Amino acid sequence: MPTRSIRPLRAAVLTAIPILLAGVLLAVLYGLQVVNAQALQEESRNNVTRTETVSASRGDILDRYGRVLVTSEVSYDVSISRSALVTDEDPNGVLLELIALTEEAGLGHRDTLPVTWSAPFAYTEMSAGQRSRLADYTAHFELEEGIPAEELMAWFREHYAIPEGYDPEEARLAAGVRWELEMDTLFGGGYTFASGLSQSLIAAISERCYPGVSITTGSRRVYRTPYAAHLLGRVGPMNEEQWAKYSQLGYPMNALVGQDGAEGAFEEYLHGTEGERVTVRNAAGEILSSYYTREPQAGADVTLTLDLSAQQVTEEALAAEIAKINADRLKEAGPGEEVQLSQGGACVVMQVGTGDILASASYPSYDLASFQERYADLLADPARPMVNRALQGRYAPGSTFKVVTATAGLSEGVITPLTTIYDRGIIDEYEGYSYTCWAYPGSHGTINVMEALQMSCNYFFYITGRNVGIDAIDRYAAAYGLGQSTGIELYENTGILASRDYKEKNVGESWYVGDTLQAAIGQSYHLFTPLQLASYCATIAGGGDRYAAHLLFGVSGPGGFLYTPTVLSTVEADEETFDTLHQGMYMASRYGSASYVFNSYSIPVCSKTGTAQVSEDAVNNAVFIAFAPKEDPEIALAVVVESGANGYYLAEVARDIFDWYCSRDPEAAPIPENTILP
Repeated sequence: MPTRSIRPLRAAVLTAIPILLAGVLLAVLYGLQVVNAQALQEESRNNVTRTETVSASRGDILDRYGRVLVTSEVSYDVSISRSALVTDEDPNGVLLELIALTEEAGLGHRDTLPVTWSAPFAYTEMSAGQRSRLADYTAHFELEEGIPAEELMAWFREHYAIPEGYDPEEARLAAGVRWELEMDTLFGGGYTFASGLSQSLIAAISERCYPGVSITTGSRRVYRTPYAAHLLGRVGPMNEEQWAKYSQLGYPMNALVGQDGAEGAFEEYLHGTEGERVTVRNAAGEILSSYYTREPQAGADVTLTLDLSAQQVTEEALAAEIAKINADRLKEAGPGEEVQLSQGGACVVMQVGTGDILASASYPSYDLASFQERYADLLADPARPMVNRALQGRYAPGSTFKVVTATAGLSEGVITPLTTIYDRGIIDEYEGYSYTCWAYPGSHGTINVMEALQMSCNYFFYITGRNVGIDAIDRYAAAYGLGQSTGIELYENTGILASRDYKEKNVGESWYVGDTLQAAIGQSYHLFTPLQLASYCATIAGGGDRYAAHLLFGVSGPGGFLYTPTVLSTVEADEETFDTLHQGMYMASRYGSASYVFNSYSIPVCSKTGTAQVSEDAVNNAVFIAFAPKEDPEIALAVVVESGANGYYLAEVARDIFDWYCSRDPEAAPIPENTILP
């Protein structure tokens, strides 16, 4: 085959190209290493390299059907580069302008300097993080340990060249941000000046081209429901106890953690793992490069046992009933008569046989979305809206406790289902003391235990309680969970179970028969939470097995799981005993004080009312427990209203909840297919 020769011109071009490229490369290298070496080295020295912690996206909180209750959304934030800011001829003026812009937008800015906002300056109450940061700062600048706040502010003015023309309030504002930036530079942790910027605020800041000020993206907690505030909780800076715990887990000092509710209880699942990012900026504060040395790992989603629709119904029914009680009381009051109104209440709804909390309402409540803005008002409100009455309020159970006394009497053989006692109306055989039935001077006649529950006869349970004794009553009450931990993941008050031991330790007196009589009908020293009463009612409904009350349904993602119901205790009573209790509570609904609501209700309801004396001159608290249906119970509840006067009023709250129960889709199953769990 003939060969083709390469023309001389083409050969010359092919030879010249690599030579030219090599020459260009050598020229560039010469320029970098020789001609511009000093300038590049100077520029490199002026670059600032920072390693910062990057927060992981917090997991969502969902209800049992996958409805999002709390989530995280992208937030537009203001970040400040200290090195670039100080190149401005008036860095403090820049900061005051920024503060004014954010204040005008109703946003505010982050300032954790523990010094009061105006002169005479003093230290505020400090968290553990603030105390530690202040100590680090003063040690770094070799300031006097424990330096007074006034002297520290004077030092700030000199160190940060805060003009003398600034008044004390302006100086404090500028010093607060300069402190934050200095702390971030010295000790890391990251500092975001303001979060949640609107588009108009972004535009206002951007057009001013402040040195070192940039708009970045972050994450903020968003509440998708105005309900369940006491259960969902909130996130915030760590206190001393939390810092001691979470610092051991690698949390940075400025990390936001769950403070209460589900946010606090399930912090380990929701938080995720922080990442680490390296950012290089030039002297003007411009980002030259940014990269992760460790990617942040998002937190897991947590599914709760709550049913959002049940929560809404429960909160609204409770609020409506309290409003009605107060309105009726005002209407009935005479001119100028002082009226004691109800200040609050609670209601808990549980699933029988699992311990699932379907709803838990505490009144009054608040909206988590506006918590920060309304914090001062909430704190000052005499009705104490931030207290979770459902888990922390302690109330005498009143006649709802008579089911315990009936259980003890039946199980200990003191009475049978058909044992009858004649109601004399009064026990006056103890010198100086008498104990009356509410019907006295009337009488309930000769009745058995089921009729006694229906009529709520004090006399029947005085006699039964005296015969069975306080020790047996306490044993059954404890098995029902009264005065015991319910197992709930949130903070709860365990209440008081009246006993010999309690009286001797706390009152310094011996226990007497009269104490037993009072305890048998739900008075004496008994104080229980609405959650304990709901768990007690669910245990009655379920035949004696007390399940741990819980909010956690499951956790998604790798290592996720579904909660397994746990039996905490069992009431040692036979099936006949529980059948008797159920029948008595059914009769209370059908023919007793709650019959005006449940006499012809669509499903058979078992209930017990309670009216608990608070003090001689106070309106009684109202208590109500109920479960349904009578056969194969599925749902149990407890309602308490402070100064509610009569327990049977609260049957209307229960009715609204049972209406929801009857109207729900019975085929609906928790956790729909698109919710990812293990």
